[in-house]
Amino acid sequence: MQTLIIWKSCSGMFFEMDRSTKTFYLFLGFHSFLLGLFPFFLPVYLFKNGSNLSDVSWFICCTGIGFAIVLWLWDHLRTNSFLLSITCSFILEIVLLFLVVQGAPLLLLALVNGMYSCLYWTIQRVLFFDGGNSDSSGRRFGNVQIFVLIVLKIGIIIGSLLLENSGLRSIFLLSVFVGAAGIALFFFFSGNVLLPFALQQQKPVACSEIVMFSDTCNSRIIFIIDGVFLYLESYFWLISLFIVVGESFTRLGILVIFLALFLALLFYFIKNRIDRADRQRMYIFSVLLYVFSWGLRAGISESLNYTVQICLILLIAFCTSFFRLAFNKRFFDTAEKGTRYKYLFIKSYYSQIFLAIIFGFLAWMIADRGSVEMVLRSCYLSAALFAAVYLFFKPVSDSDTVGNCVKE
Repeated sequence: MQTLIIWKSCSGMFFEMDRSTKTFYLFLGFHSFLLGLFPFFLPVYLFKNGSNLSDVSWFICCTGIGFAIVLWLWDHLRTNSFLLSITCSFILEIVLLFLVVQGAPLLLLALVNGMYSCLYWTIQRVLFFDGGNSDSSGRRFGNVQIFVLIVLKIGIIIGSLLLENSGLRSIFLLSVFVGAAGIALFFFFSGNVLLPFALQQQKPVACSEIVMFSDTCNSRIIFIIDGVFLYLESYFWLISLFIVVGESFTRLGILVIFLALFLALLFYFIKNRIDRADRQRMYIFSVLLYVFSWGLRAGISESLNYTVQICLILLIAFCTSFFRLAFNKRFFDTAEKGTRYKYLFIKSYYSQIFLAIIFGFLAWMIADRGSVEMVLRSCYLSAALFAAVYLFFKPVSDSDTVGNCVKE
């Protein structure tokens, strides 16, 4: 009975959403589940199957190249069909998994992974930006993170069990079914799947605009480092957790589910407070926590007591997620006051291009350089130093305008 009441409540809330919000949550829901089934496990799958950290770094480098190429193409072709872009995002996820099953070369996997990541993240950011404002961005990000954590954890637990017991083919078949259902649903709602009008009117970003981009918020330096930190979190740190749990996909899935439940509960209490808090103090505090989290990562090892490990991992998860919540709020608030969608695209170009450069250099640096644990520890200590650069990301005041906050 309680389950039925919750279902009716949730379904009622969904049908009361406006067009852009409904499209956003449908897109996010399907892709979060698909991400949990396998792409989430991609770095540890590569590691488990013989790829070292240098190989993983090359993989990230080529992923950034694939992302940047498809972003340029999408920016120039986006007015043709937004529904086609959404359809391609599902197809590319399935193609990625198919190539993994077939044992395709690492370079090809990385390029397709970058193409898929580009469509997923770009469409997600555009849809999110289309449906909110700076006064509620913190609450909306809190709601989104709770939603993603819930749907993603369902995909992760199913994916980890299938990966451990049935292999990739069963995950591939399930992904094909879910991806096809997603495509069919969006075609059913095709009248509501529209590119935001403001984005339709915006010309593609020119190369000169990317090169000459500058603002008073120090966004460019943040764009350069942010992609690197995101992949350190989602690839290197996930490999560390995989090592800690004894290289078991099932145990990793259970650990991630536990962390997701903890964070979902936490964000439920803080999501409505972040918009009322002092923006600058909260942001500085979140960056300091983020710096601290990388120092903690360097101290994680298999030799630690199990209880200590769990406490440290929980603390790291909280520090990282709280920082991402505060950073994303500042990022979208800056975009809202500045060049809006163009700001999102320029950020992606800088992040992916420098992601490719930095991880390409890292791949060369760490080739045959000591144990995995030693290399990871060195990367985390370096990250702890560079994470302080996020403090230079200045807030946008209420008096800022396009002219003095973000120069086009």
